[in-house]
Amino acid sequence: MLPHVRVILAQTEAIEQKAKEAHGEAMGKLRLGSIPSVCLRLLAGVLTRFQAEYPDIEVVLFEGKLHEVYEWIISSIIDVGLVLHPAKEIKSTLMSTSELYVIVPPHHRLYTQGAVTLRELREEPFIMPRIGCAFLQQAGLEWGRTEPTIRYHAGDMTTILAMVREGLGVSLLPRMMLPEKMEGIALLPLDPPRYMQPGFAIKSQDLASPGARWFLQTAVAWAQEQASLSSAAK
Repeated sequence: MLPHVRVILAQTEAIEQKAKEAHGEAMGKLRLGSIPSVCLRLLAGVLTRFQAEYPDIEVVLFEGKLHEVYEWIISSIIDVGLVLHPAKEIKSTLMSTSELYVIVPPHHRLYTQGAVTLRELREEPFIMPRIGCAFLQQAGLEWGRTEPTIRYHAGDMTTILAMVREGLGVSLLPRMMLPEKMEGIALLPLDPPRYMQPGFAIKSQDLASPGARWFLQTAVAWAQEQASLSSAAK
């Protein structure tokens, strides 16, 4: 589909939703872009609340790589996308902050260290998550000359954890992508610490459909609630 046709269709959908909004109706379609295996708890939590509050909004989920989600937002293929905050050229809203951890098995030489430098990772066989180098770089991680020796690429978190547990390599992931409880695996922070900040982005606040605005409002409310619960638990 030609880019200008996508823009026209997106604008038409927004106009129809605004017309229904004027009559007190919350109906229409929301096209949402995300990255597989990234921020699953965040995405599921926001979607659950959004569908409960706006049951007549149909959510169509698009999954792709980080750069694809950016392109989909800019080209109006999707209304909202899960990206890294702050996003370039598009408006993003921060949802949370998650520290990056080196994942090693208990018998690994780095296991007893309090933290790990990028230089120390250089000689380690590395399991690169499918989110890729670009994702980690945008999270503030610059490898420079210390780029690791990539032995494997894997997308599924269960697969990555199993490979680390068996001693096939080490990996690097944000805490929010990992299960609450893990056996046979140790998490070590980076020195200095690095963080990933996921957020939801739209192409333009002025052009956003009511559905996109409602989704962002719901996401912000959910994120604030989770932050309050996290603070109370400490």
